Amino acid sequence: MPSKHDWKYISHTTYRAFKALPVWFWAAFLVFLGVSVAVLLPREWMILEFVRRYSPSWSAPGLKFLSTVGEFHYLNLIGTVLLLVWGYLAKSQRIQRIGLSFLLAGILAGVTVQVVKPLVGRPRPSHCMSSHLGPLDFAGPTLNRRFYSYPSGHTATTVAACTVVAIGFPRLIVPCILLSLGMAWSRMFQNAHFPIDTVHGAGLGLIFGYVSMGWTRQICSVEALGVGANSSESAVDLPEIVEG
Repeated sequence: MPSKHDWKYISHTTYRAFKALPVWFWAAFLVFLGVSVAVLLPREWMILEFVRRYSPSWSAPGLKFLSTVGEFHYLNLIGTVLLLVWGYLAKSQRIQRIGLSFLLAGILAGVTVQVVKPLVGRPRPSHCMSSHLGPLDFAGPTLNRRFYSYPSGHTATTVAACTVVAIGFPRLIVPCILLSLGMAWSRMFQNAHFPIDTVHGAGLGLIFGYVSMGWTRQICSVEALGVGANSSESAVDLPEIVEG
């Protein structure tokens, strides 16, 4: 099973990868946030109505189940255990490290969302419908969970986990995309989140999933220098990233 060194290594490379994100990336992310708000805000109720209308009646139980599976203690924790057990049985340090990245990405996305939600205090669509509120009737800071719409935690942690899997196992990229889209759809179907909430949650998930797999880019750098980074997978201690 993973050692203390593995966890320290994943945490270290995640921090380095996050720190290395260039200024243009953050500028582009801010533009993404602004454009998505401008495009989606006037159409949020229409999109929610579209989701409800074009979701077949037989899909309702499946969408509700998908939201349940998307809870952190199901998708992220159980997924982590499965990856770690698989890595242990296969004697693969790489798969075990993917498991640790899977967990770390979910934690980072989940904690960030849980900090932002009460500060923003955006009402959930279901609460808007029952209380005659609008999507811009913010109440933050608040501890009232009916105002925990922005951003979507389910979408953020799911996309973070799927990003890790897609990077670690590229052949699974299509199922990962479908799962991420399905999660966002299910949260809107249940009137738990507005479209902006799911889109911005997905953006956060992509960032944390990407940086938590920073060690895979370090491996590529090592291999480019001609160093055998995976001769026996479990016996290699990769060098630290050197800044500068």
